[in-house]
Amino acid sequence: MATIGEIFRWLAIQAGLLSQTAGRTYRRAVARVLRRDELVASSERKFRALLESAPDAMVIVDWHGHVTLINHQAERMFGYVRHEIVGQNIATLIPSRYRAMHREHLKGYLRDAHPREMGSGLELFALHRDGTEIPVEISLGPLETDQGTLVSAAIRDITARRRADAALRAAEERFRTAFEEAPVGMALARLDGRILQVNRALCEIIGYSAEQLEATRLQSICHPDEAARDHAELERLVVGDATRYRSERRYIHSAGHPVPVDLSVAVVRDGEGVPLHFLAQVSDITERKRFEGQLQYLADHDALTGMLNRRRFEQELGRELARSNRYGTGGAVLAIDLDHFKYVNDSLGHSVGDALITRVGSIFRDRLRATDVSARLGGDEFAVILPSADEPEAVLVAESLLALLRDEARIDSPLKHPKRVTASIGVALFAGARVTSEEILVEADIAMYDAKEAGRDRVRVYDSAQDRQERMRARLTWADRIRDALDEDRFVLHAQPIIGLAGDEIPRHELLIRMLGEGEDLVPPGTFLYIGERFDLIQSIDRWVLRQAIGLLATERQAGRDVSLAVNVSAKSVTDPTLPEYLSRELANAGIDGHGLCVEVTETAAIVNLDRAKRFAHALAELGCEFALDDFGAGFASFYYLKHMAFDFIKIDGEFIRDLAESRVNQLVVRSVVAIARGMGKRTIAESVEAADSLALLKSYGVDFAQGFYLAKPQPLADLGLGQGALSAVSARSNHNASVGQDSTARRASRSSSGGNGSRSTIG
Repeated sequence: MATIGEIFRWLAIQAGLLSQTAGRTYRRAVARVLRRDELVASSERKFRALLESAPDAMVIVDWHGHVTLINHQAERMFGYVRHEIVGQNIATLIPSRYRAMHREHLKGYLRDAHPREMGSGLELFALHRDGTEIPVEISLGPLETDQGTLVSAAIRDITARRRADAALRAAEERFRTAFEEAPVGMALARLDGRILQVNRALCEIIGYSAEQLEATRLQSICHPDEAARDHAELERLVVGDATRYRSERRYIHSAGHPVPVDLSVAVVRDGEGVPLHFLAQVSDITERKRFEGQLQYLADHDALTGMLNRRRFEQELGRELARSNRYGTGGAVLAIDLDHFKYVNDSLGHSVGDALITRVGSIFRDRLRATDVSARLGGDEFAVILPSADEPEAVLVAESLLALLRDEARIDSPLKHPKRVTASIGVALFAGARVTSEEILVEADIAMYDAKEAGRDRVRVYDSAQDRQERMRARLTWADRIRDALDEDRFVLHAQPIIGLAGDEIPRHELLIRMLGEGEDLVPPGTFLYIGERFDLIQSIDRWVLRQAIGLLATERQAGRDVSLAVNVSAKSVTDPTLPEYLSRELANAGIDGHGLCVEVTETAAIVNLDRAKRFAHALAELGCEFALDDFGAGFASFYYLKHMAFDFIKIDGEFIRDLAESRVNQLVVRSVVAIARGMGKRTIAESVEAADSLALLKSYGVDFAQGFYLAKPQPLADLGLGQGALSAVSARSNHNASVGQDSTARRASRSSSGGNGSRSTIG
């Protein structure tokens, strides 16, 4: 279409007859028209440029609803080329179900045209050329022209936003579900600690409703002693000094009692890193704390009597000496050893001995003050700390203990009159900084042996006026003898057969240590092993036995014989991180693997350091050795070890075997242990088998192996046909001068906190 200026120009050229004056007038008029035309064209170009540069699809319709203009973004959105849609009704771009509503909306809009959003609060959809629907937002605006009012529609595709919103809603729903259904307590709190939201688990942990918790602060449910520390840690999170805060805390239950919890707190931040909220996760650790307390109890206490064990007693003595050194309060230590206790075990049986030890422990606890510290050090040996006691008071307490033992610790025997129990007690006084805990125990022991030498059933006080060093040397003689025996190879081995009850034909034996005394007499382990424990020689003894066992295995293999040898090791060896390396080196030197070597560890040895014991068991498995959990049932947490310790054998504690035929409880325990072991693919060994009826029951229950005096007593290696080579010369020296009835295995005698009385061949 030609513009007005172009028309004028054409007319002037055609006329050619205009006068000069008329020509000038005409030229001025034409110039004005041309300038106006250029302005209009410039405005039109600017408008089109703005239209094309708009970020949204732009569609302009007239009052009939016909499309008069679209931009490039509209072409891309709807899939049309411009000339295909201009002149068409806008309904072409609208899904059919919305067209009637749109026509009415357009009529209403033209009656009151002003800029606004279309369909506020409604979901709007546009129609693509291929028939798919596009979720959109539409902003309308009137456009006044010479031809009338046009409607400008800015259309934005919100598909991506819808997807993002849906993803956000899904994420929020997942978070809400995870928050609400989490098995741990969760709380969302403001930075000032006020709780915004809690889940059901947290309500159950501390006994409050969600409404009650959401009306308070995190600090208000924390134990008052820990609230200040919590506040400081939360401040560190807010300022960015830490990303997460985790600790054990006590929350206050609605009933008023503290609830131990594991608390983990993190900061929720926005996209710019600005802290918004705290997210706290709370786990109830009541059961864990109870179990940890039980484990700690087992680590500190003797399982038979419930008294403190040697390790814990020495710790308490160290603390009391430190207090005495600082304040000059002084005090006394009593070393107590039962007289002729070996007779009880040998003549009446170990169950009677265990009952006696239990009774003695009860008597001591009842007589002593709450501030006194009593312990069973091992076997029939006890000790007491009397804080701030002087000599007369300490002697009075010791004599009263002796009197109580005579009156209340009688031994009942079905064949004899009740036998009176006596003890020998040594008293050592301490004041200031003159002695260490080890020295004061040695002094008390010296005095106790003085009481035994004076006739037993009496009290003796350590005489510090005598040559103390000479007296200590006398007491330390046994430690020196042990060291000499290690240096001069004056230990020998006996073995007790372990008999297969289920067709296992491989010869199995448990190795038992003896020490060669003067005149080649055999010294039973109960005489020296507890001294080895006290003077940290037990690990060297354990290594000697392990080395001999490996040499014996090598000898048997060279002779073409397949045997299995069991060695019991002490708690100190179990927790020695260098022992697996020592075993590996000895096996390599002997040219064999660990097959046939079974290491036995008692529950009470393992509990001293369960993590170390687990690593020890794993290291044994890597060497090819077998691992036996000894004295199963003697401790209070036996089944915990079944779950967490890697083992091959369960040795059922003799307490459940000795009177198996008479005790339905023992029968139930043994059957249960066998069933559990079978379910785990492990084998069982019954120890302390002393009667035919017990053996018959064990076979019927499916126990795999058994050992005990009824089956075979401990014997020298040569008598059992073992080690006819490297070890035969050593074993031949034993030629059992001591009665087998006095035998005591290394594993039993070395238990300072075992489930048995552990003193089956002690001195005195």
